[in-house]
This record gives sequence, C-alpha cells and structure tokens, in this order.
Amino acid sequence: MRVIYRPATLLSLCGAIFLAACAGPVTKKVLPVKASAPVTRSYNYKLAPNDVLSISVYQQPDMTTQQQVARDGTISFPLIGRVLVGGLSIEEAQNAIAKRLSDHYLVNPQVTIVITQYAPQNYTILGQVGAPGAYPIPYDETAFTLPMAVARAGGNTRIGNLRNVRVTRRDGNSVVQYTVNMLSSDGQQFSIQPGDLITVQETLF
Repeated sequence: MRVIYRPATLLSLCGAIFLAACAGPVTKKVLPVKASAPVTRSYNYKLAPNDVLSISVYQQPDMTTQQQVARDGTISFPLIGRVLVGGLSIEEAQNAIAKRLSDHYLVNPQVTIVITQYAPQNYTILGQVGAPGAYPIPYDETAFTLPMAVARAGGNTRIGNLRNVRVTRRDGNSVVQYTVNMLSSDGQQFSIQPGDLITVQETLF
C-alpha cells in the first residue's frame, strides 16, 4: 500500500527530525513534587553505601556517633578506625564492631545500630532495552555511568534510541529529568545515582 504524506504532516516530521538533531548532549528539567513518606525496610535489610547509622555502645556515651556508610561499605568508628559494614545485616554489623572493640579495648561491649536514613541503591531502567527492571549499583564502581546501566539491562533494542535517553532523579522535594544523548562524549560519562529511573525512548524514524 502506498503511503502519501500531506504537506503539513511532512513539514511536522521534518521539523521534529531537525529539533532532535540540534538537541544538546544533556538537557535538564526540574519538576516540583510533594515529599514522600519514608520507606520501611524489612528486618533482614543489608547495610549499603549512603545509609546513615546511629551507633552507640552501652555505658560508653563518648562512643556514640552518627556515620554515613561510605561508597566502599565502611564507616569510621572511635578507637578502631574503619570497619566494613556494607552488605551486613544490623546484627552482623553490631557484632563486627563489638569484636573489634573487645579485641583491644572493651570487655563484652554491647553495640547498638539504628538506621536513621536509608539510601536507595538500585536504579530502574525501562523502555527499549533487552531486560527492563531494577538493578543494583555495584559497590566497587567508582563511577557508574549510563552506558554501564544500559549494558546491564541487555543493551538497547533494535529501535532503542540512544540519542534520546531520559533519566529521572529525585532531588529533595523536586524531580529532575535529564534527556541524554548517550552517544555523545558527555552522555558516555553521565553518572547514574541510586534511585534513578532510566527510560530508553523509541526511535521515531
């Protein structure tokens, strides 16, 4: 069947192609939203980078501290220095700190950890990729980029448009939307953060 384009339709299509070609490598749009309620995690939650912990030792008020888990999964604790807690449950982390303290400083220390702020550690990818879904951001990546995120989801499909990838990110009480040309040099270096929603758009022509 022969398709005949009307002049107005053809003009609109050419205009869309022209605008897409002229788009910058990364554009940003901020949308205000209402703050959401905190998420409650299950009892077997594993500590992860950017979690904020309140740590105390029974009858040792000078050792009470609040720590944010570093990207490598460690915290800094009085007397014993860096302690790896990433990937551990709260009970396992309490035991790890107590053991380090008991080895050199205290007798039978009783350590309590309370998570005061959770940090999302996954990103979600939708649209024209091989395997849409939620994926963890690995601890050992110093910079987890958009191409890495797309590759973990099986890459783009045949009609996936890598010049038009949308990244939606929560920033306080706002939502920030980035439109990224992943084939540009800036797009290749675009860093993905925990909680990001990535949408690979469909090629329109």
